[in-house]
Amino acid sequence: MDGNRRYARQIGERVLVGHAKGAATASKVLEWWLKYLPNTVNYASPVYPKYLTCWAFSSENFERVAEERDGLFAMMTAEFKSLAFTSIVHLFRVRVRFIGGERHRFPQELLDTMDMVEEITSTYDGLFLQIAVGYGGRQELLDAVRSLVAQGKEITEQSIGMETYCAQRGIPPVSLIVRTSERRTSGFFLWDTQAAELHFIDKLWPQLTEIDWLRALRSFSTREIRRGK
Repeated sequence: MDGNRRYARQIGERVLVGHAKGAATASKVLEWWLKYLPNTVNYASPVYPKYLTCWAFSSENFERVAEERDGLFAMMTAEFKSLAFTSIVHLFRVRVRFIGGERHRFPQELLDTMDMVEEITSTYDGLFLQIAVGYGGRQELLDAVRSLVAQGKEITEQSIGMETYCAQRGIPPVSLIVRTSERRTSGFFLWDTQAAELHFIDKLWPQLTEIDWLRALRSFSTREIRRGK
């Protein structure tokens, strides 16, 4: 979800206008994800994602200027409240969870809203939406190692793999990363993306279209078929 600020500059608007456009695109992606679900038991498909993670706010974003940062906090609070009562979330039994560290740096209203969304959808098991907030790839690995040390456990490849944000929530390793505007992963899920396919889109996030989404999935399905052979 990258390129909101550049989009705002391109159209001659304030940065927060770009973020608002980006939030609208995120809502559309949720709709597209659910729109093309395979008509199978529990939406099972080797090439269609049952788990979707959106990186909404990185740990580096805490260092943005106060006006932008506080505006993002307010925007996320409003968007997450809306998500809790979005009909398609309940129709498709989407469980929503928030992942990331440094929660103490978020305002209490935003924390309460995230807790509310998780509680409302906690019994759902059809599909799984993760929203990464305050997330950083290096921070995730630091948290994993610190947790192992606190538990007095040996630090091994296997033990670290059990302490990642994905593993703690029963989320399988990442299969596909879709990135807009840049050709890099920026540390996204460093541990759980070893075998992930990468799909880069040369557009800013607010410019993403339904066709772009479908092309990413089609490209991924083709790669999976080739790899299976």
